[in-house]
Amino acid sequence: MMGRGAAVTGGSRFRRPAVELWTSLALLLAAASGPAAQPEVSEGLFITVPSPITSEAVERIQKQIEAREHGGRSLGVIVFDFNPDGKPAWTARPGVCSDLTNLIRSLRGRATTVAYVHNKVSGHTVMPVLACDEIVMGRNGALGEITGPGIEPPRTEYEGYFLRGDPRFGEQRFALIKKMYDPQVQLRKASARKDPNQKAYVDARDPNVEKLYVGLEPVRGVADNTVGLYTAEVARDVGLRRGALVESRAEVAEMYGLPAAVVRDDPLGGRTPEVFTYVLRGNVDGAMRESVQRVLRNVRSRGGNVLILELHCGGNDLVAARGLAEDLRAAQSGDQPLQIIAFIPESAPAAGTVVALGCTQIVMTLPKPPEGGGEPLPSATLGDFSRYVESAPPKDIEAHRLSLRELARLQGYPEVLIDGMLDRQVEIVRAVRKDDARQRRLMTRADLEAQQNEWQLDKVIKHPGEWLVLDAALAKDIGVARYTVTGKQVSEVATLFGFRELRPADPGWLDRFAEFLRKPVVTVLLVVIGFTGLILELKVPGLTVPGIVAALCFILVFWSQSRFSGQTFVLALLLFLLGLVLVGIEIFVLPGFGAPGLFGILSMLAGLALVTFDRLPESGAEWGQLGWRILMYLLAMLGALLSAFLIARFLPKVPYANRLILEAPAERGERAVEFLPGAEEAAELLGAIGTSHTPLRPAGVVRFGDKFVDVVSDGSFIPAGTRVQVIQVEGTRIVVKEV
Repeated sequence: MMGRGAAVTGGSRFRRPAVELWTSLALLLAAASGPAAQPEVSEGLFITVPSPITSEAVERIQKQIEAREHGGRSLGVIVFDFNPDGKPAWTARPGVCSDLTNLIRSLRGRATTVAYVHNKVSGHTVMPVLACDEIVMGRNGALGEITGPGIEPPRTEYEGYFLRGDPRFGEQRFALIKKMYDPQVQLRKASARKDPNQKAYVDARDPNVEKLYVGLEPVRGVADNTVGLYTAEVARDVGLRRGALVESRAEVAEMYGLPAAVVRDDPLGGRTPEVFTYVLRGNVDGAMRESVQRVLRNVRSRGGNVLILELHCGGNDLVAARGLAEDLRAAQSGDQPLQIIAFIPESAPAAGTVVALGCTQIVMTLPKPPEGGGEPLPSATLGDFSRYVESAPPKDIEAHRLSLRELARLQGYPEVLIDGMLDRQVEIVRAVRKDDARQRRLMTRADLEAQQNEWQLDKVIKHPGEWLVLDAALAKDIGVARYTVTGKQVSEVATLFGFRELRPADPGWLDRFAEFLRKPVVTVLLVVIGFTGLILELKVPGLTVPGIVAALCFILVFWSQSRFSGQTFVLALLLFLLGLVLVGIEIFVLPGFGAPGLFGILSMLAGLALVTFDRLPESGAEWGQLGWRILMYLLAMLGALLSAFLIARFLPKVPYANRLILEAPAERGERAVEFLPGAEEAAELLGAIGTSHTPLRPAGVVRFGDKFVDVVSDGSFIPAGTRVQVIQVEGTRIVVKEV
């Protein structure tokens, strides 16, 4: 007897004699001999079978199938991919292969099992392949060579068990199996003497063959004195392979009418779901990408393996969106893979669509029709790129089209959908294969006309001159959305998948605080307060609180952006600091107000505007957006000037608040008066002589009689108690020199 394995299903061990296994293979070949009638389905599952097959892999596959059934979902079609990463597959141990074979056999009546062979499959891995209801192959697929170096050959007595399983079937098909492990078999195609229409494959060495069969002829592609290895073409000729060649999982899904999302392995792999949720709002940018990266780390650190992303996001930054999609794809593999479900309750245009395509699967809201008629509620939508296309240069559109087509290919979605989303002139149709109505494909009208001998029109998805926007019904119909729900609550998604408990993902309080500070209203308010404090500190020596507040506000602005830093953060910070230095030079060193001061203000405004971008503007629309932000912060600065004037004018008269100002000491018992002159009063001081009350470095305070006035020196340091004279007045700016 051959070895027996240890996979478990339904509480019992898959321990079967190898004789029964090999007998079952002969029976299963009959089912694989031609396409079975099968209604169109929308449920399915792809499972990667590792090479070599191990007992741990069989247990994982079993748990994965059980988890799907326990979730209340139909198994539908289960596709076993026997060539991971497109590489050859073989297994030397017969026991584990028999375990997987019996697991697949146990699914009869509950699912349609399909073996996908797109490279060589040999050794005992052939067993579970033959156990599947149907076999589909790629052009490089090959099946056979059960025996070989390092592989335990089947014992000769098994031949009897093959025939014992079903004598009629065994007599007609047994030689196909035997040829794969016995090189002495002389495989021939023949017709039964009693019924010439009944074809068979027999061993010409059998002395009874001539009595039972006529018209023996060699099988093309199968040589005598060699172990049988059936290529895709030979497998089709002998009835092992179903349908046309398929070169990708997406084409297999297409052949069986499955949604695109099923082509990827389930990241859960049979694990108990630990579910977290997170909401994405606003425009997709580098900030959102870094926030999601922290969310992914948080979910993993808390033992989560499922993340439901509720998408209320969009925008035109396809670079950031493509990067975020890659982050999500990477999170679905590795040591701690996550199942990431994109839930779209309303809409996810442009960049939001790219994020959704990077998730494991997509769920959209499709409200129920209102009772008694009436206007139906709006459905969730996906894929509106119209604003992006209208604002982006053609070369950028083409670059993103190629990038997003690659994303669609990797995720199993029809690449032609990307063409339709970015080109309104493209017409997209759904075609049905003429020789297999189950096989449907999205293509352009031009492609359909070029392949009209194989395909025929089923439905027009997008007419020329329209933007491709998928509502929930259409997205599910063409396989982009895996499921739809009637409401907008994430709890409905949990119910759909059978998830019991939902926990919010938390990137941390620092992220939440930074996200609050990044709101445009809050950022502008911080800029207004910061400039107000800066102006007061520069124009009213003695105040300390405004300077501290200004520094705090600008630190918060730049810190909140640094939490989500992009390529422009350092440049923005340097521009702001340069502007601050230039303004300081203009005020404290150079008399008058000229180019350094103007350039300094512009640099500060540009730095503030640029820090809210995570990359340098590229399109005209992005440069326009940067200009608008500079204008917004310029208005904030003007508001700060007004605020500083009002505070400086009225703060000394406010009880208790005037204690924030450092007053000059009074002489002869009289209270000194701090004087903030207007333009006319300042002009009257031209030529006046006073005494420096504080050191002028170069700013300071000079006493003119009983008045103390803010001044700047002509560039030199003037100690306190020195006679000075006013030599220049510009507005309220007073310049003095030592006399």
